[in-house]
Amino acid sequence: MDDISRAWQRIETWLREHRCTSALSGLHPAACEEAVQALQDAIPYPLHPHLVRWLAIHGGAPMYGAPIWPGGHVPYDVEALKGGPDYMREMLEEFHDQFGEDPEEWAMSPWADPLWLPIAGTNTGESLLIDHRPGTTYGSIIEIDYESDEVTAVRWKSLGEMIRLMAESLETGTPMPYSRRYSRVPQRHEGPPAHLTWVLEETRAHQPEREQVPPEDQLVTAAWERLRVWLRLRAPESYASLRPGASDHQIERAEQRLGFPLPAPLRALWTLNDGVTGSGAGAFLNGLALMPIETALETREFLADEMPGWGPRWVPFTADTVDEPRAGDFIDCDTGLTGTWARDEEPRMHQTPEGGLTLPGALAHIVEAAMSEIDLSVPSMSHGSAVEARYSRRVR
Repeated sequence: MDDISRAWQRIETWLREHRCTSALSGLHPAACEEAVQALQDAIPYPLHPHLVRWLAIHGGAPMYGAPIWPGGHVPYDVEALKGGPDYMREMLEEFHDQFGEDPEEWAMSPWADPLWLPIAGTNTGESLLIDHRPGTTYGSIIEIDYESDEVTAVRWKSLGEMIRLMAESLETGTPMPYSRRYSRVPQRHEGPPAHLTWVLEETRAHQPEREQVPPEDQLVTAAWERLRVWLRLRAPESYASLRPGASDHQIERAEQRLGFPLPAPLRALWTLNDGVTGSGAGAFLNGLALMPIETALETREFLADEMPGWGPRWVPFTADTVDEPRAGDFIDCDTGLTGTWARDEEPRMHQTPEGGLTLPGALAHIVEAAMSEIDLSVPSMSHGSAVEARYSRRVR
C-alpha cells in the first residue's frame, strides 16, 4: 500500500470511530482504469501521480456532496475534472483586464494558468487546484478564492502532503498547517448527522508584512517559464525554435566584449534561452524574436557605428528577423528601460502612462496576453507557431 492510501485509510478509520461518516458515504468508489484513461485523454498534459493515486481510492463525489477535505472542499469526480482546462481558459479571459493593470504582479501571482487543474470545490466558490507547471511548484495544492483579498495561495506542497497532514491532525487533535496566519482545526459536530469540519484558527497575532517586490530577474524568469509552457502546449513549432540557455561563460564573454555588465533581467532571459533559431515560428514576442547573444552583439556594433543617436550602453535583444535584423527592441543597461530601434528610424524609448517600460513589465504583459488569446497583440496559432497573423506594436 502506498503512502497516500495508508494516510487516507487512517482518515477513514478516524471518521468511522467518531461516527462522522456522512461525507465519507458520499464519496464515489475508486475510478476504474478506463475512466482515468479517458480523463488523461481529455487533459492536454500528464496527470500528476498523486491525483491518479487518489482516483484509485475514490473517484471523487457528486458536486458538493461530500465536503470532506479542509475548508469544506468536495473532491471532483472524473467528469468534473475533464472540464478543468476549459475553466482555466475562461478565467484567463475573464480577468484579462485585471492583469493588464499590473502584468508584473500577474507573472509572479497569476489568478489562472493553463497548467492548473481544479480538483475540488466548495459550495461558496473556492477551489483547490493541482499545479502541473514544471519546476519547483509542480504538484502543489493551490487554493483559489476570487472573492478574497488573497486570490491564490499555495496551501500544501502536494496532494499527498495534504492527505497526510489531515490524518495527523485528526489523530493528534493538533491544527493542520494552512497558511502563515491560519491553521485548519478539525472539529466534530453532533449534527444530526455528525460531521467533520475544518475551522480556521489564527496561529499568531496578525502583523501586516511589508510588501516585498521580487527582483527583476525573478520576474523575468517567472514570466518566461510560463511562456515556454504555453508555447509547448499551444505552439510547438515556436517552442522548438528556442535555443538552449547561454552559459555563465558566454554571458561573461559578452560583458567583456561590451565593456559593461548586462542588466540582471537580460542575463536571466538569455540564461533561460539564448535566442531562437529562425524568425518564423520564433517571432512570438509581439512579432519579434529573441536574438541569440552573438547576433545581439553584432547588431549593437552595427547600430553604434551607423546610428548617431545610439546610446553607449544600449543593447538590442529582439529583432524582426534573427538572420538579418532590421528592427526590434533594446534595453538601456544603465536604467533598465526598453525602447524600439529600426535601421531607418531614430531609436526611441517605450512609453506607458506610468513612464518607461522595463523588460519584466513588457515580458509579463506579452505572456499574459498570449495565454488569454483575446487581443490583437496576442500570438495567433498558425501551423503550430505563435507568429501573429496581424502584427501591431502595442507600445511605442
